[in-house]
Amino acid sequence: MPPEELTPDVRFLAHDSLREGQIDMINDGLKVISAGGFLLANAPTGIGKTAAALASALTVARSRTGARVLFLTGRQSQHRIVVDTVRKINDRIDDKGRDVTLVDIIGRESMCKDVDRKTGKCSCEQGIAESERSNRRFGLINEIMSEPKHVEYSIEFAEKRRICAWAAAREAASDADILVCDYNHMFLESVRKASLSSMGIELENVIVVVDEAHNLPNRILRSLNRHLTYRMLGSGIDQLREYCDEMEKKGKTGFVEGGSIDVGRDCETALQAFRKKFSVWTKKMRGSSTDSKDIGKKIEEKVGAGEILAMLRQELAKEDLELDTLINQLKSVDQGELDQEDEDEDEELDVHRVGSFLSILHKYELDSALCVVFNSQGNDHRITTHLLDPGIVSAEIFDKIIGGVLMSGTLTPPEMYAETLGIRPGKCAFHSYPSPFLEDRRPVMIAADVTSKFTARGPENTKRIQNHIKAVLQSTPGHVAIFCQSYKMLEEIVGGEYWPGRRTYIEDRTWSKRIVDTRLNDLYNARDGGIKVVLAGVFGGRLSEGVDYSGNILDAVICVGIPIAPQSVSQEALRDYIETKHGRGKGWKYGCIQPAVNSVLQGMGRAIRKVEDRAFILLLDNRLLSGQYRWCLPSTLTPSTANDAKRTGRRVKAFFERHPEPARGE
Repeated sequence: MPPEELTPDVRFLAHDSLREGQIDMINDGLKVISAGGFLLANAPTGIGKTAAALASALTVARSRTGARVLFLTGRQSQHRIVVDTVRKINDRIDDKGRDVTLVDIIGRESMCKDVDRKTGKCSCEQGIAESERSNRRFGLINEIMSEPKHVEYSIEFAEKRRICAWAAAREAASDADILVCDYNHMFLESVRKASLSSMGIELENVIVVVDEAHNLPNRILRSLNRHLTYRMLGSGIDQLREYCDEMEKKGKTGFVEGGSIDVGRDCETALQAFRKKFSVWTKKMRGSSTDSKDIGKKIEEKVGAGEILAMLRQELAKEDLELDTLINQLKSVDQGELDQEDEDEDEELDVHRVGSFLSILHKYELDSALCVVFNSQGNDHRITTHLLDPGIVSAEIFDKIIGGVLMSGTLTPPEMYAETLGIRPGKCAFHSYPSPFLEDRRPVMIAADVTSKFTARGPENTKRIQNHIKAVLQSTPGHVAIFCQSYKMLEEIVGGEYWPGRRTYIEDRTWSKRIVDTRLNDLYNARDGGIKVVLAGVFGGRLSEGVDYSGNILDAVICVGIPIAPQSVSQEALRDYIETKHGRGKGWKYGCIQPAVNSVLQGMGRAIRKVEDRAFILLLDNRLLSGQYRWCLPSTLTPSTANDAKRTGRRVKAFFERHPEPARGE
């Protein structure tokens, strides 16, 4: 489409020609951000949403003194796409000689070769004189700002010159147009306070682009999930006592905000008494929920935050202490003063965990958005916090910043995410953009004869699922990805069967980013060697989100089941909360069905990364054909139906006869 259709003010374009829907997204973003609002964009893969979001965000940022763009993404693999896009923007713009500057940053432990968790310091610049350190760091900052660099380049540059890449990146960020970083830099309070202010970034001057925004609500909720056990309390008390002992020996006060060794001892006494009460309380809770004949049964029960804190406050009152004082004392314990075993060096201190748990209970004690659950199985008793409303955290942030774009290929429906994240209605615009892919190049088929519904499972259903998979494998010339709703189903469906003519890689919970990268390289090497691979994982796992399967490396994707969250006390509380806050009927949809269907959509999208790509998509769950599940699918999706594996095989064969070769371009 011709650039003449763009709003005239837009200058930061990455491409000479723009794709279908991309112009609309740029214009929509510019209009909404300029008015201090947020564009929630349901933008499919291939539309060029990264380039579109940056074009509108940068145009507004350059028009306002001090404004900068924070590009937030939950996966490191997405950082490179942003860096490459900004390089293309700089190749095309003539903004009075000013290129767009960018800083790409990840966690310190990933950027520094050796980080001491006891002191929070790295050894990158150890033994270097201050003047020389400043010169070297200045050199790295100039290198970062000279043109957009991926974080890996900065790390390699820094290692060769013995300088700290993390510290240099933070200094450079204060003058950069764009900071590429994780969600936590904005939405996790402890990280935000420690990072943004030190980089000279104020929320009031931020325009945000949230990539894969469908993940943001759960990331916020998980950040406030904490648990407390009898053992953790004991370990935390021991660490508090040891810290007080060390500070006493050195004649130091040891604590912040007016704390003292005496107050620390009083906190220890109160926690010891609380721990005894906690033990009695957990045994009582266990006894009221089961009987002695079924001691191994797993139970869970909702409890009140006030019930836990009341026991603690009784003991604090005896020592003339306030809860805030206790929390501050626990969080102020310096790990560097404790004699921890080597194997514990990389773990968060239990004394800090206890402090964080109590802090959450205290902050949300009277808020219905917090659900506290007692869990017990055998001798393991714990209480866990579950935040039910990410808007409790994000609404205030969205109110402060200038505006932005929240985008994803599965931001469906966008209105749900605006409500969930607490973005005020008057500040939102919702748009779904058309897919640039012809249906002929990405047909979607749903099998009508199989399901993952628990009551309908069994050997016959499993065999039918496996027959559909075999039908796809028999006629697919290249690699096939399979995503299942759980690891148990993955093992049953894929691990429990032989797949002739295929090398098989099956994900498990222990897979790291390094293993995923290795398996991804294996796919390209296998294709070059004429070997066909089955790559199997789970929805929401390492393989199904955040991995860039470029070069049309996947010929087909098979999605097995719908990853409905298992029934639990916290899930029931979440649905009730949503129903009360957002309206009747939304509890089940927002809290359960829509997130599950969106996970399936994410899996489907792994095979198609560019307009030229082609792939066959098979969904193995007949619930997607009708009712509330079908309503959660995008209205633009028009799947066909297979009543048996033979029809699946015929459709797959016909598809690859029309499109035998993958689009190998990067």
